[in-house]
Amino acid sequence: MAAVNKRFLMRKLLILLLLRRRIKRRQQKYKKDFWVRKIFQERTSKGEFHLLVQDLRLFDHLYFFKCFRMTPTTYEKQLSWVGPLIIRKATRMREPIGASERLCVTLRYLVSGDAQVSIAASYRISPSVVGRIIKETCQVIWDTLTEKGFLSVPNCAEDWKNIANTFGEKWNFPHALGAIDGKHIVMQAPARGGSDFFNYKKTHSIVLMAVCNADYEFLLVDVGDAGRQSDGSVYTNSHLGYAIDNNLLNIPNPEKIGNSDEIFPYVFLADDAFGLKTYLMKPYPGQNIPEDQRIFNYRLSRGRRIIENTFGIAASRFRVLRKPIIARVDTVIQITKAVVGLHNFLMRNRLPGDSHSYCPFNYVDQESVNGVKAGQWRNDTSPNTSLYPISRVGSNNYSKNAKTTRDNFKKYFNSPEGEVSWQWDMVRRVTIPFDERV
Repeated sequence: MAAVNKRFLMRKLLILLLLRRRIKRRQQKYKKDFWVRKIFQERTSKGEFHLLVQDLRLFDHLYFFKCFRMTPTTYEKQLSWVGPLIIRKATRMREPIGASERLCVTLRYLVSGDAQVSIAASYRISPSVVGRIIKETCQVIWDTLTEKGFLSVPNCAEDWKNIANTFGEKWNFPHALGAIDGKHIVMQAPARGGSDFFNYKKTHSIVLMAVCNADYEFLLVDVGDAGRQSDGSVYTNSHLGYAIDNNLLNIPNPEKIGNSDEIFPYVFLADDAFGLKTYLMKPYPGQNIPEDQRIFNYRLSRGRRIIENTFGIAASRFRVLRKPIIARVDTVIQITKAVVGLHNFLMRNRLPGDSHSYCPFNYVDQESVNGVKAGQWRNDTSPNTSLYPISRVGSNNYSKNAKTTRDNFKKYFNSPEGEVSWQWDMVRRVTIPFDERV
């Protein structure tokens, strides 16, 4: 019995020795020959932040805007908010990368969409550190901007009414709480992700579902659902869709519009990909439809175009959305959320009449008697952009109440009280596109 135990112990000892030797060989194989590469040691003397960026902040504000999509003054405001949360403590071994440089690295990546290894070479920071900086800073940007109120869910019915009033004044669709749409954010195939994120375009993606207000700002967003979901479940399985469908957003009760005798619910504006509901309006289908239905479609299209432009502006200004994002799923989510937050922040900080602002007047679609003039963002956005629309997300079946609601809006828009003076010319002269999605 003692001999058996001795052989067993000797076998265990031999296995441990073999494992130790294997680990030692592996460590020697991958042992670094230096603490920091020479090019990274020269970061403070030859890196882009310490050479180019500092000069741009002082002497070339226009080029600074092209690189970071904000003026130096706006950048300083953003830095004052996120800087204290992304700075690292100095150690005996090395000086940390400063908060301003971390923010510049992140913004440069979001704006250019360049590979992280290219950003790393330019700023003379290791690619692995650049990846961590981008993920951490994007998270802080999102948390900070949501805390500052640049993207927050309306708290009460009165807040929603204010949003609807602004939308009605600017886009002539009363009781509209905003326009809704969704996009696929294309990314590299996740490790061990199977087919969860494999979508109908034969790429891997997460879904960004969003509602915008009258000023091209994101109002509600839902980021991160797997792109593989069937067409009909993209909306219903999203947190945003669930909240809307189950009346969890404190939306106001139906009310009269002006002197109308009908009671109208508050609604979101959508395109034909969504299902018709009492709180979700979509156009009448078909081409050869009666003029009163075309009037409704025109008024709906005019309001729904805002979400199309909102996505377009964001993708044009932050080109990371224009190509597949090479990152893990959780990082892709943080990148997308940071873009959403920065878009709202920059829309509110733009200067009216400034041709070099984040969104100058001609950057969005403009309507005239001759039709719709395409905004500049359409020229800046590649037709092969990786930000592409979700397919059908709702059923063609709808309730009688939903049909009645749409018909009531149609009647109102064709009445003396609800019409706008130019709608007849627009419908009779111009073919209104209903699916100009990015």
